[in-house]
Amino acid sequence: MRSVLMINDSLIKGGRERRLLELIKGLLKDGNYSITLVILNDIVEYDYVHQLPIDLVLIERQSKYDLSAFRRLYKLVKEKKPDIIHSWSSLASFFLIPTLVGQRTKFVNGIIADAPLRAGYSDKEFLRTQMSFPFSDLVIANSKAGIRSYKAPAKKSVCVYNGIDFRRFENLKDREQLAAEIFGQADEKPFVVGMVAAFQRRKDYETVVNAAVELCSRFPKMSFMLVGKGELMEAMMAKVPPAMLNKKIIFTGARPDVESLIQLFDIGILMTNSSVHGEGVSNSIIEYMAGSKPVIASRGGGTDEVIDGKNGLLVDAFSKEQLEEKIVYLMNHPKEREEMGNYARTYAIEHFNLANMTKEYSRLYDDVLN
Repeated sequence: MRSVLMINDSLIKGGRERRLLELIKGLLKDGNYSITLVILNDIVEYDYVHQLPIDLVLIERQSKYDLSAFRRLYKLVKEKKPDIIHSWSSLASFFLIPTLVGQRTKFVNGIIADAPLRAGYSDKEFLRTQMSFPFSDLVIANSKAGIRSYKAPAKKSVCVYNGIDFRRFENLKDREQLAAEIFGQADEKPFVVGMVAAFQRRKDYETVVNAAVELCSRFPKMSFMLVGKGELMEAMMAKVPPAMLNKKIIFTGARPDVESLIQLFDIGILMTNSSVHGEGVSNSIIEYMAGSKPVIASRGGGTDEVIDGKNGLLVDAFSKEQLEEKIVYLMNHPKEREEMGNYARTYAIEHFNLANMTKEYSRLYDDVLN
């Protein structure tokens, strides 16, 4: 039995956190691992973590850089004596540095989950990441672009793509009932363009909303479903004409049933604000594919490693015109859209399977320990 201590900032609803928990489920299914999960605050938005057979430790801090976290982590590691410490965030890795000095425990640094275009030492995330590299036995990123962006040491860095549990896409809510809940009783099935992402600066909802207003004005059957929450949500809603708001352009807020909602999409989109963020490999894109939906996404980062023209289409960042063009093209070519969606699911099963991801992590853990 191998013991792994995993550590992350929080368990908010996010791609990194979803990937962390998916891996834990996969390792537990393997049966050869005992897991301690350490969270550096008390925010737990994935309630099912309390049902997992793991040791969950919440280390609350009075401030972001609460120095007591160094001492508490040192004490915890000394008590647990894990075979491997696996960090999922740069802040967690920063707090671990004193603990790692002189320790025999192997350190897997899995903190690279994005791919900023202009990373440098003035950026705190980049700086903390660089500080942690000398203490790392292995650096894991979820995209090749991320390894390049963070200038990770080539000899001990590896890319492992996200894996998801495809059982999440079974036993979904009834599609017709869900459509009636979201759109009401419509005479004609709407053509739905959907985006699942937080309303934060790193996502380019402004381009999406501007395109939505334009397309919904031109095409009566067109609807947009924007799934997520965040500080920019109200500002984006204010850009929508009142006659369209939550009738043609629907802001669902945060939803626990994203897999069911994706059933309603005809196209899944992801536009990124590349001025402040570079995607690693987005869970939203993988989830669209798992739901047999073609993808339209903005170029850059790990997205370029995933979208190949057969499972989706790329557009330039911030290009409202290109986004509109690709949406209209797929709307007007239903056979190609269906083929693209079917291929997308096949691609996702082949490249982003949870079982494969778990095997790869298990192999890497073995390599680090041997």
